Parts: sequence; C-alpha cells; structure tokens
Amino acid sequence: MTPRPLHQLFDAMYHGKYRFEEFLELKPEEHYSSVQWNSRTIYKPSQKLKEFHSFLNGFLLEHLSVNESVSFAYRKGATLLQAVVPHARSRAFYQTDLERFFDSITSDLIRSALERAATPVSDLTNHIDHILSLLTIDGKLPIGYSTSPILSNACLLGFDERLAGISKERQWIYTRYADDIIISAGDRQTIEEASEVIESCLAAELGEGFRLNPSKSKLTTIGRKVKLLGLVILPNGAIAIDRDIKNRIESWLHFYVRDRSRLAKIFEEERSERMEEGLQRLSGLVSYAYAADPPYLEKLRAKFGATIIDSFLHRSAR
Repeated sequence: MTPRPLHQLFDAMYHGKYRFEEFLELKPEEHYSSVQWNSRTIYKPSQKLKEFHSFLNGFLLEHLSVNESVSFAYRKGATLLQAVVPHARSRAFYQTDLERFFDSITSDLIRSALERAATPVSDLTNHIDHILSLLTIDGKLPIGYSTSPILSNACLLGFDERLAGISKERQWIYTRYADDIIISAGDRQTIEEASEVIESCLAAELGEGFRLNPSKSKLTTIGRKVKLLGLVILPNGAIAIDRDIKNRIESWLHFYVRDRSRLAKIFEEERSERMEEGLQRLSGLVSYAYAADPPYLEKLRAKFGATIIDSFLHRSAR
C-alpha cells in the first residue's frame, strides 16, 4: 500500500461516520473504565475509543514487524501448539515468564516500535504523540485494549531476535507465547545459564523494566512429566493436552449440557464471571483443544455431540 496521510486513511475507513477532527480531539482519559480482577486492573475502552483502536490496528499496528519464527501469541494463524512443537524432541526445558508483562511495556518502547516500522501512514511523526495517548494509560500498555497484544509482540522484536540468535549459537530452541518463554536443548547442563542469558537480552533490548518471574521459572527434563503451556510432552516426543485441562473442559461441558445453573455458579465462584464471560472462556478451551489435539476434540464431539462442540468453536471465532 502506498503511504498516505493519516486523515485520508481515516476517511477511507469511516466514510463520514466519524470526522478526523473527532479522532484528534478525543481525550482518552475520558474514554475508558477499569475493573479489578485478582491483582490486575483491566481497562475497558468506550465504544468510540474501541472503534478508533480498530482503525489503528488495521492501518498501523498490523504492519509492525514480529519475529514469526519464535513468537506465536497474538498472531493470525499462529497457535499455542506451534510454540511447543519445536521442543518435542528436546530432553531438557527451561520455562519462565515475564512479571507484569504489559505494565513493563512503556510509551517509549511503543514509540520506538512505531517509528522503525514500515506502515501505510505517511505522516506518522505528526500524530505519534496523540496515537500513543490512545494506546497507553499512564505511559504503559493496558490490559484490555485490543491494541495491546499486537504492540507487545512488536516491542519485543529486538529481544526475540537477540535471544533467537544466541539460541542458535548454543544449539538451544527458543519460543515465546506472550509472556511465556521456553528454552530447550538436548541436555540439562546445556541450558543451566538460560535465565542469565534471557535477563541479559531483556536488559540489552528493553532496559531494566522487565523481570523474570521466579515462581514460574523451572528447569525440567524429559524423564518426568514435562508440561509446556498446558501441553504435555511425552517421552516419545508426542504432545497431548494436560489432564487437568481436559478435566476442566469435560466438567464444564457436562454442566453446560446437564445443569447450566450449576455451571453459572462455578463461573461465579472461580472468577466472579457472568455466564456469558464463562462460556467465552470455555469456548477458548475448546478452540485450544481443536488446535492442540484434534483427536481429543473428536472424542469431545462423540461424548457431547458435534453440534455442541462446533457451537463453541464458532463462538470463539466471533
């Protein structure tokens, strides 16, 4: 696409539904609400800000570069299974995640990602400050905005490429799924320094704001149960969904078919979710089964009916 001024791209999308001046004059602090969930704050944009986020996603953020060889979350066509398959023949695994992932991504990191990208916006420099104000809250990437997942991958591009390069030199396998990082190799000794290497890459590419989560960091070997992102790698290299996740899927589907009032109570007790929110989470688990273990999905179809299972798949796709 030939780069064009932002106002032309805006008018091409909205055809008069919104004026470009409305976009420029919108005060983001007046267009979101927040709710607490566990220890996190989730932000919900107003309908107008949500629509402006859709515009920014389509004409700007989806053009940002991502290392598709190692990063598998928040990408069209990419699946959680793809983040695990490269590790199937390894013998030792280091897993960790990033503490306060979105909160660690600052306006400065987002600005750098936007400025280095080749986008269809010819006058991005003129509007970047206002765009940043629409994408962040208090200078950080908010949980709940549709724009945040794409931006998180783009901001970690340099980190991904640095760690991927080191991994290749050391004969490690590296993949990332959102804030979950996996390093694997042929033996335990080879990856004993993985945490130090990851931390040095974070510091070099992203500054001092990122920290590994010690409670989620562990080094395991193939002689025991190896669980990566909810999937289990068996000693023969086969990959299956973890039994705990299967039990949850089947329990929720059972109550969905037999006793929906009980299912609603389960959602309320676990996460204070309304029925619709809980069903959306169940649909995500069914879609997860579809991507990670197709034979298991067929077992679910046989047990609960193809119509039920397919309805959850369609719900997740909406």
